Formats: sequence, structure tokens, C-alpha cells
Amino acid sequence: MNNPATGKAIALVALCAAALSVQCGSSPPSVGGSPSSGKGGGAISITGAGGNSGTPGGGGGSVSGPPANPDANCGTQTSNMSQQPADLLLVLDRSGSMADDIASNNSCTGRGAPANCTARWPTITTALSQVLASSPAGVQWGLKFFTSPNGGTCGVNAGADVAVGPNTAAQIQAAIAGTTPGSQTPTTAAIKAAAAYLQTVNDGLPHYILLATDGQPNCDPGNSTATTATVVANTVAAITAAAGAGTKTFVIGIGPSAGNLDNFATAGGTGNYYPATSPDALTTALSSIAGQVASCVFKMSAAPQDPTNIGVYLDKTTKVPQDGTNGYTLGSDNVTVTFNGTYCAGITAGTYKLVQVYFGCAGISPPSFIP
Repeated sequence: MNNPATGKAIALVALCAAALSVQCGSSPPSVGGSPSSGKGGGAISITGAGGNSGTPGGGGGSVSGPPANPDANCGTQTSNMSQQPADLLLVLDRSGSMADDIASNNSCTGRGAPANCTARWPTITTALSQVLASSPAGVQWGLKFFTSPNGGTCGVNAGADVAVGPNTAAQIQAAIAGTTPGSQTPTTAAIKAAAAYLQTVNDGLPHYILLATDGQPNCDPGNSTATTATVVANTVAAITAAAGAGTKTFVIGIGPSAGNLDNFATAGGTGNYYPATSPDALTTALSSIAGQVASCVFKMSAAPQDPTNIGVYLDKTTKVPQDGTNGYTLGSDNVTVTFNGTYCAGITAGTYKLVQVYFGCAGISPPSFIP
């Protein structure tokens, strides 16, 4: 598979044919042995998106037969994979301050408005036009406003304003262009509604929330417009719950008064938030997040017999921990591997060029590196 950020092939290899309906016997093979001897580990080597390594759109991969020795424990198979798509729901702040200047807190309307005022709301539309046009094909975008249009001061409806799916760019742009800011900031309710909606999207893809806001939450409880420690803690709890259910949250802070939103990003399993006080910074943040979502998700051709006994490696020598913040996570299907934190950053930057997954046989733990 070709990494869109580097153009270089990334291979996913799963060792030990326990995942291939070929049972590992009572005398597990040693890593590095000969497959035909009955003593070697089996392998699933996956490169590129087609029949030839690094050549997208090729034919099916080759499959080698089982070892000549009928008593061999493991066999080998070569298959193909493609980068996995992902669902990315933009949860967009529609509060009244989104009409203000992105670089300051000046209003862009009325007497005294600065001549060079760049309002946040139309800037979002312009930035998304650029990002959606160049976004990796595997990213399926959706949109949810908060408050909801016609939702009053603090109302957030169920569902999405634009459903997650392929080719939604025009719908998202039209929805934003057809809506104006003018409400409070019910972030807690928005995250809960977004997470609940994504739980209904049963497409088998990883789900992500992209929270874009220009201020701290309020509207919690009821119609209160105050921002308190309790209100912020409730938002953190909602983001934490979403992450626990498998939906991570990226965060963009728009304008100079968004506040430090790192606690939201940390709770969402994505590290730090992206500050955006200019149109270019906003476009860069959106592009970076879209790239991470698309390029850090890989799929094995088969599930391991024991998902708790696998090893994940980058460039053979770096063993990646299982960690939702800085490591890898295994999807509920037991075949999707998502890289997070510095490991994802290394993949998208081209620092790592080879991805491998080792399937441990019964009684054999994954090694510290792939020989």
C-alpha cells in the first residue's frame, strides 16, 4: 500500500498461520525457520494496494500452498491490502462569536468593525473547501452543528446535519453556507449526540470526532450560559466516554479566546489541540487531522486466533505498545490496527516505512523485534 504522505510502500506482515485456519501445534515453530521444514513461522506479507508491491489497483495477491511436510505447524500466504477508510464527523461550533474576527475578538459587523476583519464562519467554509478537495479518498466526512439550526440557545438534536459517507463535500459546504452563527456553546451535549450518532453508523470503519470550537463550553446544565469548572469537566467526561466506546476526538481551537483545549484532546486520545488564529492555520489543522485519520489505519487479511498475543512493529526494530494515546489500538473486528500519537506522526511523516504484526502461537509471546 502506498502511504499518501510519502509515496512509499508500507507492508503489513502477520507471522504464524494461526490466523489462517492452519492451527499452530503443540510444538510451536521458531521464528525465522524454513516454512517447508515444519519449524518456521508462517507469514502474511501485505504490500501495496494491488498485485505488485506498491502498485495500486493491481490484481489479487499470490497464495503459496502449505508446507510440503503435512505435519508442519504453520504455512505461508501473501496477500494484498489497501489503506483503510475512516469516518470523520466534524462537530462545528455555531455560537454567536463564530461571526467574529479569527485573529481577534472584534466583531466583523456594525460600526467600528475593522476593515480587514476575517470572520471565522466563512473562513471555515473556505478552509473546508480546500481540505475536502484534497482530503485522502479514504476519509468519509460528516457534519454536526452545535447548537442545531433552529435549536434555540442551547439545543442539540440527535443525528447529523450531514450524514457520514463518501462524496459529502458539496453537502457540507452547502450546509455551512446556509447557516449563520447565533447561539451558545453546548459542547457537552454536542459530543454526546455525536458519539451516539456514530454508534449507529455500522459501516465497519473507525469513527472519529473533529471538534471545532472558538470557546469554552456552557449551556450545562439546562440553559445556563456560564462556563464553570463543572461544565468543562462534564465535557471532558463526555469525550472520555466517547473514546472508551472507540471514538476518538480531535480538537481545533478557532480564534484567540478558545482557551487551552488540550484537556479535551487528551481525553479524546489525540494528544494536543490545534490552535487556529488565521485562515492558513485552520486549513493546516484540518488537513493534518484528515491525513492522520486516513494514513494511520491498517487492516490485516485475517484475525489472530489470540488477539491478546500479538506484536506490532515499525521497521522491524520498534515494537509499538498497545495504547490508545501513544501506541496502537486493535479494532473490535480484531483485524483493524490504528496507530496513535508519535507512531502515527512517524508513519505520516515517512519516518517509518514498514508495518508488521506478529501473531504469537500458543505458548510463544511476540519477540522484542522482527529478525
